[in-house]
Amino acid sequence: MFDRLLVRATFWTALAVGCAVASLDAYGLTIGAPTFGQIAPLLSLAALAVVVVGWRLLHGEIGRLQSDKASLRDRVRRLDDAMHASPDGVVLLRAQRNTTGDVLDFEITDINPSGAALLRDTRNQLVGRLLRRDLTSMLGVDTIDRYINALSTKRSLLEEVRVHRRRFTAAWLSHQVVPTADGLAVTLQDISERKREEIRLRRASLTDDLTQLYNRRGFLTLAEQQLRVARRQGKDVVLLYVDLDDFKLLNDQYGHAEGDRALIAVSRLLRRTVRDCDIVARMGGDEFTMLAIDADGAAARIIQRRIEDRVAQFNATHELQGTLALTIGHTRVRSSDHSSLIELLARADTLLYARKKRRKLTAAVTARAASNPIARLPRARAALVTTKLSPPDLSPVSRGIVHTSALDHA
Repeated sequence: MFDRLLVRATFWTALAVGCAVASLDAYGLTIGAPTFGQIAPLLSLAALAVVVVGWRLLHGEIGRLQSDKASLRDRVRRLDDAMHASPDGVVLLRAQRNTTGDVLDFEITDINPSGAALLRDTRNQLVGRLLRRDLTSMLGVDTIDRYINALSTKRSLLEEVRVHRRRFTAAWLSHQVVPTADGLAVTLQDISERKREEIRLRRASLTDDLTQLYNRRGFLTLAEQQLRVARRQGKDVVLLYVDLDDFKLLNDQYGHAEGDRALIAVSRLLRRTVRDCDIVARMGGDEFTMLAIDADGAAARIIQRRIEDRVAQFNATHELQGTLALTIGHTRVRSSDHSSLIELLARADTLLYARKKRRKLTAAVTARAASNPIARLPRARAALVTTKLSPPDLSPVSRGIVHTSALDHA
């Protein structure tokens, strides 16, 4: 401001002196001829003009300076009001540097009530504290290092992070970091409700409403991931396909409500049979599938026996008007087998329906034997004759990859 005043004062002084010289020339005087007494009035008039003009310039500059200060104070007040009234947490940090200029820590210079509430503290307790020294247990070393990197590179940081509910009042935070002159402005927004809704919608898209198991989409998504992990780690898995027998008859005889109760019972039974790390899903209708991680053919037979035992125990309770009966087909997938999940499902499904067909043939032969004199033959001879009459029509499913177990105990 004073630099501008000096320039302007010099200009006006030169102008005043020029006017004085012009006035002397108008009276026929020369610069060297007049005495001091003759030019004193003109010099006084010029000095007075300079003083008046300088005072007006100074007064104008002071007025503009005061106006700028008032405007700045108003802007700071409005920003401060907006910051402290914001529902999002706002934290202002100042960098703490060593003698070489490297950032060592950040000091909290200000924080609004929302930010203090998110950190489960008060503003008075947080202002002046250092992040690395005082809040490492809450924020973590990685967070502070990312702050330092953001300030060093002058790049903003925006992320969604899951936080500990014991340290924050939120479960999820939208975390934005913006570099300032020598610090950071951190904005924290509680997005827990939105993330819960996203998780709910995602689960709804991957979960069957009736049984609360994974649906076809959920199974394909998770099973693909588990297969990749198993193959990378050199582990085998077992894929089981389960079908509820005579489900249409159950619906027709006892109603769809009873059919729904049967599906729910099967889903609970299957879920309790396997480990938490295994995947159980309802593929649609009365078909279920299970992926057992790090399992072989022996493990599949163990799962089969457990399912049979649980089905027998459930039927003994007579919770349903009908009787549960399940047919299971399974395929063992070695780590060297790179078949797609759809191909593996087709293998297990083929084995399942082959077993269903074999059961129906056995039941038909048994019924014919009961009404035929051949039934009076010795038991071993009758079995031999029925085997010759009705050989099972099974075709091989794979060559050395699919391992089926004797799942029927009839």
